[in-house]
Amino acid sequence: MKRSDVEKYIKEKFDILGEQIFPKYPKFSVFRHKKNEKWFALLMQLSASKLGLKSDEMIEVLNLKCSPDLAMVLVDERQIFKAYHMNKKHWISVNLNSKISQKTVFDLIDESFELSK
Repeated sequence: MKRSDVEKYIKEKFDILGEQIFPKYPKFSVFRHKKNEKWFALLMQLSASKLGLKSDEMIEVLNLKCSPDLAMVLVDERQIFKAYHMNKKHWISVNLNSKISQKTVFDLIDESFELSK
């Protein structure tokens, strides 16, 4: 799945564009609610090794808010991980370079949007 697919989906569904708020990391985009400014997604490019994978390949990763019960079921250490650099109980990291389906990613984005209102 491509970064542009995620950006397009969020723009079309929620009318929200990613913001580059970290000057040191121009490939990081934060997506947040317009009213309360709470984050619901963080799109990053980072080394696969940061997720515990045995590779230094640069991959696209999407951090999303997730209920703790669902996260326990979803985390498989290939497609979905405990969140990179965020609360691991309430957030997950989705490896967009994996074989995860577009539908699954979009459903998880919707869930994160609702949970972070």
